[in-house]
Amino acid sequence: MGLTFSKSVRIGAVRFNFSGSGIGMSVGIPGLRIGTGPRGAYISGGVGGFRYRRSLGALPNRAPSRFADEQGAPALAEGAFAPAIVSTQEHDTLSVLELTDSDSDGLLQSMNEQRRKTSLWPFVAGTLFFLYFPLTSAMKTWPSVFHFVLAAVMAAVVGWVYWRDKMRKMTVLFFEPDVATADHFEALCRALSSATSMRKLRAVVSTSRYADRKYSAGASEGLKFSQVSLSLGQGPGVVANVKVPVVKTGRTTLAFYPDRMLAFQGSSVGAVAYDDLSVVEERTRFIEHESVPGDAQVIDRTWQYVNRNGGPDRRFKNNRELPICAYTKLNLSTQSGLDIRLLGSREHGFEPLATALSEMA
Repeated sequence: MGLTFSKSVRIGAVRFNFSGSGIGMSVGIPGLRIGTGPRGAYISGGVGGFRYRRSLGALPNRAPSRFADEQGAPALAEGAFAPAIVSTQEHDTLSVLELTDSDSDGLLQSMNEQRRKTSLWPFVAGTLFFLYFPLTSAMKTWPSVFHFVLAAVMAAVVGWVYWRDKMRKMTVLFFEPDVATADHFEALCRALSSATSMRKLRAVVSTSRYADRKYSAGASEGLKFSQVSLSLGQGPGVVANVKVPVVKTGRTTLAFYPDRMLAFQGSSVGAVAYDDLSVVEERTRFIEHESVPGDAQVIDRTWQYVNRNGGPDRRFKNNRELPICAYTKLNLSTQSGLDIRLLGSREHGFEPLATALSEMA
């Protein structure tokens, strides 16, 4: 049996109640009292053996739509709480070498061969480092300025070899698209610039299914994130005559060129034709346990621990209320297994980008 504590102190017509769940107070006359406590305000009264009590302004129960509605149950950042996980699906696990475009087999072979060339500058730097000390020891009777000149020459040699390594691995691409393709590509660049303005952008690494929504703020799934950046620039190790939209996740970098999409992972490169790329943009309901981004729309609220009817589970202390925001998701996939998922804080924030990518096909 648990140990409880309660004490009541009366000061005039006001009674203060102290208990393990908090402090309350009430005021009234015999047979009728109005008070407030850890569970909210209430009114109570009685006469003879009959008693009546009613809560005033109690925290409202949420509608059952939190668990089943036309939008589905919301998602939650994995790790925000500790609910039981039933299953987990990993994303962005495919090697880009499995992404091949029949129109660019020769280009991919050349790019992968170039990127796998051995870098010489670490060997040169190591050799010169070990030669520096014997040479300076032999030159110890020389003026100190010669030591600085020797170090500067060695650093210049290492820098030159590093630049040569970079040039040996670089691929140069030149594009002359027709008018229609150029228009679609410019629209794609504008759409990506619009998406970069969202206050919160994340790449989804994995999606987990929860066993009981009561302990996950009503969310049916948890999302694990990595950082993502969207920019106009160049793919890694590539120089082109146009700046292209680049999406960089924790593992894969996607560069969208006028004729195809290139995917980079380390020294490996793969290609995807726009015809083979599936682009899906959709609205999602996300439970935000951090600060709400300035461009996010709060559409509902929930509790960290919820009852089956969507209201707060009062068995848990410090059961805080959490906002449910209308976020946007962008899924990029192919039949060969590419699976890139992005989450943004502005509703329909990826819609222009999804439209532009679809039109590139």
